[in-house]
Amino acid sequence: MAGHGASLLLLLGILPALLVAVRINGKGREVLYLAKGDSVKLGCPYVLEPEDNGPQGVGIEWIQIQPERPGPENVFLSYQDHHVNYGSGSGLQDRVAFVQTDPGQRDASIRLADLQESDTGTYQCRVKKNTVAVHEVIVTVQGGPDSVPCPPAPAEKPAAPQCWSEGELLEGGSVLLRCFSRGGTAPLSYQWAKLAEGYGGGRLPSGTLQGRAPGDLLIRSLTAAHAGTYQCRVTNRVGYSVCQLNLSPGPRCVPAAGGRQAGIIVGSILGSLLLLSLLGLLIWALIARYQRKECQRACSDCSTGGTMPRPCAACAHHSYSPHGISYMQCQHGDSDERAAALLCNDGMRHQVTCPAL
Repeated sequence: MAGHGASLLLLLGILPALLVAVRINGKGREVLYLAKGDSVKLGCPYVLEPEDNGPQGVGIEWIQIQPERPGPENVFLSYQDHHVNYGSGSGLQDRVAFVQTDPGQRDASIRLADLQESDTGTYQCRVKKNTVAVHEVIVTVQGGPDSVPCPPAPAEKPAAPQCWSEGELLEGGSVLLRCFSRGGTAPLSYQWAKLAEGYGGGRLPSGTLQGRAPGDLLIRSLTAAHAGTYQCRVTNRVGYSVCQLNLSPGPRCVPAAGGRQAGIIVGSILGSLLLLSLLGLLIWALIARYQRKECQRACSDCSTGGTMPRPCAACAHHSYSPHGISYMQCQHGDSDERAAALLCNDGMRHQVTCPAL
């Protein structure tokens, strides 16, 4: 009884190691889109752990699974005890072979030639030792442009983006930081960060908002706190790319108080001079009109004849004759000289100085 217990404990100690004895070095399930007539390598490299060493040989099986053809598993190629065996009924016997001469040397990969549309399906590689490891490859063979959908393009990480700014870099103003990547598998995600002393991404300062476009960052009311280096990171499921932009807001120019006052003073002086000029012209016109009326009134007193006073002589040059009697007649005494003299002497009392017209 004690011997059986020891054997059971020994078996339980070994079993966990056997469960991971065979391991296939490959990605998860692979998906391949191929053209009719092509050749393809279906990889299945494997590793045997140290606990798997022993007299038992490695067994390898390649199975084709086609959902539209239900039935028993179709083992079209196998390896056991250093012998390669080909199955029947799959149509692959003449077009398939192991890549290595001895698949027992850690590589169970195969090459399938002259692909046909009927080769479309799921291929399983099974490596057996004490446990079984399985690797699957899904193959789609395209016989023409309308036979199967076009395969998706290989995924690419975002292309190196471009960073630039729009707006005035002045304190108190607003600026728009823009970032755009021209390549990469969609969807692309944009994220802005302000670098701390040039290392790593820090938090964005206050006053920043997400713009309308995915790669836009709006900064309002610029201050000295917004100065620094900003990094745009464009990410997709494959990788990421970055670009950087240095932001350095400058002070807003404000006119000096002295210059503003000087402008006000100069404008006031020019306005006053213009107003005085207009006022002087108005006064001169009124004075001239008044003098002309006074001259005409004084000279009209002499229009009846007699010796023309000096002011009337100035007006007589322009032949002003309000009563139909010319000043020339008054000057040469063509009427009653005594009456004219009296009128003219009386007019002297109203004499004014006429301007030279």
